Amino acid sequence: MSQGITFQGLGSGLDTGSIIEQLVAIEQRPVTLIQERQVRLETQKLAITDINSSLLGLKSKAENLADVDLFSITKINSSDSSKVSVSATNDAAAGSINVEVKNLAQSRSLSSRSFTTTDQDLGLAGEFVINGESIELEAEDDLVEVRDAINAAGAGVNAQILTVADGDNRLIVTAEEVGAAGFDLRDASSEDVLQGLGLTSAATTVKNTFADGARSIQFLSDTDSVGTLLNLGSPPSGTITIAEQDINIDLATDSLTDIADSINAAGIAGVTAAVGSVDEGGLTRYQLEIQGTTEISDNTGVLETMGVLDSGGAVVDEIIAGAETDAFTSTTTALGSMLGLGTAPQGTISIAGQNIAVDLAEDNLTDIQTRINDAGIAGVTATVTTSSDEDGNSQFRLRIDGTSDFADDGNVLESLGVLSGSNSAFESVARVLTANAPNQARGAILNPVGANGAKSAEVASDADPLSTIIGSTASGNVSIAGTQVAIDLNTDSLNDVRDKINAAGISGVTATVNATGPATFELEISGTQVLDDDGDVLADLGIVGANTTASVDTRFGDIANGNVQAGDTISISGRNRDGDQVAGTFTISNNNLRLDNLLSTVEGLFGGDVTGSVDAMGRISLADNITGSSSLSLTLTANNEGGGSLSFGDLSVTTQGADARSSELQAGRDAQVTINGITLSRSTNTITDAVEGVTLTLNDTTEENEVIEVSVTKDDTTQLRGKLEEFVAEFNTAMGAIQAQMAVDTDTGEASTLTGDSTILGVQSRLRSAIISEVAVDGEFNALVFMGISFTRSGELTIDNDRLTEALENNLQEVQALFVENGNATDSNVEFVRSTAKTLDGDYSLDVTQAAQQAQLLGSLDLSDGLAEDQTVTISEVGGLSGAATIALAAGDTTDEIVDKINSALSSEVAEVRRGSVANTTDGTTAVNESTAFADIFGAGVVDGDSIRIQGTKHDGSAVVRNFDVDDAATQTVGDLLDEVRSTFGNNISANIDAEGRILVTDNQVGPSSLTVTLVEENEGGGNLDFGSIDVETEGRFPMEITAVNQDGQLLIKHDTFGDNAGFSIDQSVDQLGLSSDEVRGTDVAGTINGEAATGFGRILTGSRDNATTDGLTLRLTMTQDEIDADGSDRGTVNLVYGVGRSLVDTLSFITDDIDGTLRTREDAIDDTIENLDDQVAALERRVAQTRSQLVRKFATLEGSLATLQSQGDFLSSQLAGLSTGG
Repeated sequence: MSQGITFQGLGSGLDTGSIIEQLVAIEQRPVTLIQERQVRLETQKLAITDINSSLLGLKSKAENLADVDLFSITKINSSDSSKVSVSATNDAAAGSINVEVKNLAQSRSLSSRSFTTTDQDLGLAGEFVINGESIELEAEDDLVEVRDAINAAGAGVNAQILTVADGDNRLIVTAEEVGAAGFDLRDASSEDVLQGLGLTSAATTVKNTFADGARSIQFLSDTDSVGTLLNLGSPPSGTITIAEQDINIDLATDSLTDIADSINAAGIAGVTAAVGSVDEGGLTRYQLEIQGTTEISDNTGVLETMGVLDSGGAVVDEIIAGAETDAFTSTTTALGSMLGLGTAPQGTISIAGQNIAVDLAEDNLTDIQTRINDAGIAGVTATVTTSSDEDGNSQFRLRIDGTSDFADDGNVLESLGVLSGSNSAFESVARVLTANAPNQARGAILNPVGANGAKSAEVASDADPLSTIIGSTASGNVSIAGTQVAIDLNTDSLNDVRDKINAAGISGVTATVNATGPATFELEISGTQVLDDDGDVLADLGIVGANTTASVDTRFGDIANGNVQAGDTISISGRNRDGDQVAGTFTISNNNLRLDNLLSTVEGLFGGDVTGSVDAMGRISLADNITGSSSLSLTLTANNEGGGSLSFGDLSVTTQGADARSSELQAGRDAQVTINGITLSRSTNTITDAVEGVTLTLNDTTEENEVIEVSVTKDDTTQLRGKLEEFVAEFNTAMGAIQAQMAVDTDTGEASTLTGDSTILGVQSRLRSAIISEVAVDGEFNALVFMGISFTRSGELTIDNDRLTEALENNLQEVQALFVENGNATDSNVEFVRSTAKTLDGDYSLDVTQAAQQAQLLGSLDLSDGLAEDQTVTISEVGGLSGAATIALAAGDTTDEIVDKINSALSSEVAEVRRGSVANTTDGTTAVNESTAFADIFGAGVVDGDSIRIQGTKHDGSAVVRNFDVDDAATQTVGDLLDEVRSTFGNNISANIDAEGRILVTDNQVGPSSLTVTLVEENEGGGNLDFGSIDVETEGRFPMEITAVNQDGQLLIKHDTFGDNAGFSIDQSVDQLGLSSDEVRGTDVAGTINGEAATGFGRILTGSRDNATTDGLTLRLTMTQDEIDADGSDRGTVNLVYGVGRSLVDTLSFITDDIDGTLRTREDAIDDTIENLDDQVAALERRVAQTRSQLVRKFATLEGSLATLQSQGDFLSSQLAGLSTGG
């Protein structure tokens, strides 16, 4: 019997389960071996992942060494960083700088007037602009909502509410940025919102003046030499320059008249000089006036001595020639849209006494320029000037030359920036107290009966409800001789009214109904004329007239519902302006005394320093007679001893007393700093442009004669040395991680996880090679070993500090070249731009067959003499990305004028404009406007309950939809609809009615726009309201990169960009410019690099993808086609050298790339192997399962056979036993 087998089968007694398991285990052995291999592979993959992580850390350090900025070795220090802190770049020069801080820059801050509460509706409706951001207020807005609207506008200011004292709240607006420019603030609607807030006053000044000349100081003679007049021992002489013209002046001999003559004799175009005079105190004083230019310079001290220029070369006393608007980015877009206004102002402005109508909803700068010039104002001209901002974007201003005499209307000129509201012309204000309970004078007796009675109008019945007779349903508690009687005309008859009065038991009063005719009746009340109405009951009966507002002349006995009795008193108490207590009593000795008598008593108690009045609402008011801060208060208490109900309410401050003020709490101020003895100003406390490479941050002012020393050194290699040390440490860490996975235990001979792995061996070899390889640069430092970085015998990278110090101190540029990428070309018209990880370093030949060119058209006609007739020219960029510009040219326009008009239009930003196709009127002729009620629109038939659906898309294409309901066609206006349209589009459009009655919508954002606007007039009431379709009139666009040039009188139009993607086409209404209408495009540069294909885009030539050596190599080529034609296509070579840093970055990128890097590929191969082994295991597991099943069946069959044999054996045994017994 074999070991391990027991006879436990049912028939055989064998341990069949154990036999099967052992046989299956033999079959399972290959699966176990495969799974063990999978575990080893997973361990290898984990080790590779760890190595990859180490190498990524090394790559980060290598990237530092490949960065040119690392080799910035500038160090800067401030002797007092609490006052001046500093930083520097490598552009800074070594040396010291002495700094004195005279003033820090500070923010502009304005305060509003005082408001008694913060939650009361201000009643200010309109728009104003802060720093180019429009803010719209509604009449229901309170001070808190104004603050929130300003802060939500993102206008570069902060708004806060300052509570000075109870009842004294002020809105404070402060610039977020420091500097003298502060912030721009302008009223942009006819409602004078800023004046209402008290941020500006009604006084205006010219905001943007421009100078066109300069004056000298005053002298006592125009014929004596200037040197003599100034008592100079050695008067300066030399050559000054005016408008680029040199003029010789000698102050030892030249008088003012001589100097003026010399300037005029120079014949400078547009420039004249004269000697002006003024009489002061019996003396005539003279000064030189140079007009026509401010381009004046002098290196001799002549003009500084005369007071024309200051020590910095700036004009001291400018001659103001006129005014100009703020800068705008377009000459063709409506100014209201440029300002972001929902409802742009319009009005008739005055320039030098001449009225000119302007509508900013439709007018652009060019429109206003034309209108001013067409007005023919003597000596006044308007031009649109062009300049560029710091980013090179075009800016335009309307310049009005020849006057500073302007009068605004509707804040048009303030919106444009020609005028600005004053922040200082606020007079002192007297405190005013106003009661909160208005009083009325009792209505007059309409039908008096003697001196002590009254009767009603005649009515047709005395028994029927009066509502059926006179049509009134009035009801109320009327007062008759001080007694209230409830009357309801809806149900009461004339007899009922009589009975109610008599039932009230009013002493001495009776009511009767008199028959005045066969079918007419009247109510007569006898015994009093003290009748106070309620609910218009007595008025509708024709007994009394309507109550009127009380005035100073109202008698106490006539105060409605007061029931004042002779002998009643009024207690007077309060404090005067100085806070001293005041008290007294006023006695109503008879009912004929008037409110004026009470007010006179109050004025007397306050020493005549106050004035009492009754306002238009019937409220008692008390005003301080002295302006300024005041403690004035008053309480009037009606004691009503006779049982009446007289009340004046509480008197509170409605106008806060204030001293004369300026709304400007703090003017914006530039920083003033002296650097090495030269004083300069900047609009910020962080100065980056004074000393090259140095940033000065001003934190505090210096004391008198205190100097902050800023020192700059150029020998600080601390950061570079630190990065090198970090790299070496990281390299050793990464190589150590690799070695740990590849080592063999010398004692046991046991291999590590990756011992002998060819991939990891290759990685190790490539990294070591990158370190020890030489770089093809000039000089002795062409390998790391020469600067002290090398391997030890144990394989670790180490630094020789002495050699490294010597290299960094004496050969920094060569060290830099050793680490970074260097690209150079032999042709000066070839510039290396960049390379990629797929670009190999080396020397590459360059062959250029075609230079990049700009699209251009040159007219064939000389236009110097001007155009023969008006025309338009439309210039469209290819592809339509910037849309098209249509320019109107006028007969007589010369080449220069044509060029100016074209360039002005092309460089403008344009907002999209949409205009309705239907012009609505009020009478078939007169155009509707924003004030037109819907019921007054001619032929529209608008009725209450109609609605208009507003729908469309915003600038960005997002959809909007809203309903406008006409609840009251008689009072709701077209302006209400436009308000809803603006609100629907987030107030990012301007919506107006044009002069013809059509809807006009302008996008408040410039550039290509997805704006659409549709008004769906539902006309539920059967009307015919129709605003038409609101279609595109002007497409939005950005400035076009196309320029017009005067080339010898001919018009040249060219694209600013090189290449085939840059082009344009021309369309003319009249062909008189000599231009073809064909589309023209530029050409892309074409050629090869190292004989490999390259792709041109404009002036950029890039090695094609999958090139063997130049894939991604990018060059900028600036040669012209004429140079290629003359010199040939061979443009020399491009030398590309990768330093150690760059080479290591490329090597490590190739190794660690997460998609197709060396280690990723190795990991993917392991994953594939594991997956294949999984398939093998699955197949083997299936085979093992089949083997198990076969064994189970076989042993089961064996057991069955043994059982049968056992049964047969038992049978035979029993038979044999029977035979034996029988025998």
